Amino acid sequence: MAEDIKPEEASTSDWVMQQPRAIYFLNQANHAVRSRLEAALSALQMTGIQYTVLSVIGSRDGLSSAELSRRFFVTPQTMNELIGGLQRRNLITRKEDPANRRILRMSLTTEGKRMIKACDAAADTVEREVFSFLPQESYQQLRDLCRLVARNLRERDEPSKGE
Repeated sequence: MAEDIKPEEASTSDWVMQQPRAIYFLNQANHAVRSRLEAALSALQMTGIQYTVLSVIGSRDGLSSAELSRRFFVTPQTMNELIGGLQRRNLITRKEDPANRRILRMSLTTEGKRMIKACDAAADTVEREVFSFLPQESYQQLRDLCRLVARNLRERDEPSKGE
């Protein structure tokens, strides 16, 4: 699992870059998968980023917009626009944090939970279509490696705990 994999501290001189680059293939795969997901979600009047944000809020109730913006590598202003749209559609609610009233904590509404189920079904179809050619073990390894890369980048970008 990704939790078991630790990024090795290797100097950049230890790495042998290959052409075409891994980031090129990652970007190509991202665009292809995102376009399929966007098409599947359009029937629900959802975008991929809206669905992903709802999923994260559903699994981590009480997150703030700032926490989400860091998780998604977007500016707080961009995340606030996205959150505002979800709130207007009655998919999420925001409540003041008792310890700091300037922080608004988010939760899914009943409609938001219903939407997640519908989006999950669409995403399941896309994920099967995209990855079913892989053996289950390879699919799991790919998932874990992508998670590790995202976590590593997020942790690098997070301000230190002392700030």
